[in-house]
Amino acid sequence: MRTKIILSAALVAAGIAAADAQQVYSVNAVGYVNVTLRPGYNLIANPLNGTNNAITTVIPTAPDGTASFKWNALSQSFAEADYFLVDGGGWVDGDFNRSTNTLNPGEGVFIQNNSGANVTLTFVGEVPQGSLTNRIYANYGFYGSQVPQSANLTALGFPASEGMAYYPWNAVSQSYAPAFSFLSGAWYNDDTIPQEPVPAVAEGFLLTNPNAAVNWGRNFSVNN
Repeated sequence: MRTKIILSAALVAAGIAAADAQQVYSVNAVGYVNVTLRPGYNLIANPLNGTNNAITTVIPTAPDGTASFKWNALSQSFAEADYFLVDGGGWVDGDFNRSTNTLNPGEGVFIQNNSGANVTLTFVGEVPQGSLTNRIYANYGFYGSQVPQSANLTALGFPASEGMAYYPWNAVSQSYAPAFSFLSGAWYNDDTIPQEPVPAVAEGFLLTNPNAAVNWGRNFSVNN
């Protein structure tokens, strides 16, 4: 995965930790993030602000037959799938109407790559900065960092509470990896060893929240 942020002034090293030895460069707050989609299902999150964050803008092109599955945390169900059809003009819903779905920074979404090969997806937009809020709902939800930064959840300002469980998606095995649980004020892996989840840039995750909804708030600047 590669992230590049381009500023209008001079090129400077950004204070953004990145996974997979990717490099992040800062100069204004506009840039791109490349994400590799493996064949099958991939759980990703939009790391940048597009002009309107419609899926047609955020992911303007994809292999024919690619599908998108977005979770509705209020109804606790997946919304109707969208499909990218080359002959259909891009993203359409089940009735072949142009999709109206959005993919805002911090929202996790499943993208099904039906091409049979790895595909590079490129997000282009502005780095979200300032006072940011991502609503964490009760029960099941799919989320990601609102900024293109890979760090543990504490560093990302995540509001962990007792009984939460974090499930990473393994696109290679096409299954959820072992869960992390928040118990007695700390994260533990599946072997009950203290360990915090570290989502990669543009990686989505499943979270179960047995408590009331809460805001995931954060103040962020590329110059910090």
